[in-house]
Amino acid sequence: MRRRRTAAVAAVAAGFMTVTTGCGLISDSESAPPPSPDPTPPFTTPTVADEIAGFAEAAGLPPGDTSTARLPEGDWNGCVAPWTGYAPAADAAGAFEATVMRLRQHDWEIVSSHAEQDVTYRTLAKRGWKLYARYYAVENAGRTVSLTAVEDGCRIPEKIRDDYEDPA
Repeated sequence: MRRRRTAAVAAVAAGFMTVTTGCGLISDSESAPPPSPDPTPPFTTPTVADEIAGFAEAAGLPPGDTSTARLPEGDWNGCVAPWTGYAPAADAAGAFEATVMRLRQHDWEIVSSHAEQDVTYRTLAKRGWKLYARYYAVENAGRTVSLTAVEDGCRIPEKIRDDYEDPA
């Protein structure tokens, strides 16, 4: 009787060890899962600016202006990532929509979308940033695409903020 009980206890213990090792409760260096990948890197202004410029170029837009030099001075410049460029008239609207599509494929979510007269508006969001995408198709004035990302909580002067945010 004692022998059966010992065998039963050993079987239960082996089963428990298998279950707890499989759940990660007990570490077995030979069968331990690989360490988790590095945490998601911070989504900084330079990272956002590079992402926007890369997706715009990949969608067929020529290189754009990413400087904040034309904007008024202020601490808020550090939480804004602008990109502005002139699009070839032949397929400017298509290049703009392709840029928005690439952004969406990389976790930017559409917050709002509409058009008024000669301007198409798309607002997207990702990881604490809003991206105000604009396509201006003004007759006899060329085609301009503006992609301006603003970090949530950024204190932008009201006059400038009005230029970025959706009028709707």
